[in-house]
Amino acid sequence: MTVEVRRRGGSERAARALLDSVRADTPDFVHLAVEGSELVIRLEAKSAASARATLEDLLACLKAAESATGSTSE
Repeated sequence: MTVEVRRRGGSERAARALLDSVRADTPDFVHLAVEGSELVIRLEAKSAASARATLEDLLACLKAAESATGSTSE
């Protein structure tokens, strides 16, 4: 199963700041990238349950990073 999440931001700089904030907490099967002003999170999991657990962790980290950097999600 492959899952992709895109977080639109105000600028490429803001997206890179979020990427840098969550990068340390990502396992090897999660790929992070910035495309324009979007943070792109792609993960590959063997099951829906595994994908869900990983996404829950990543989204919690992303929320904390948004609070720390002053970013807001759309």
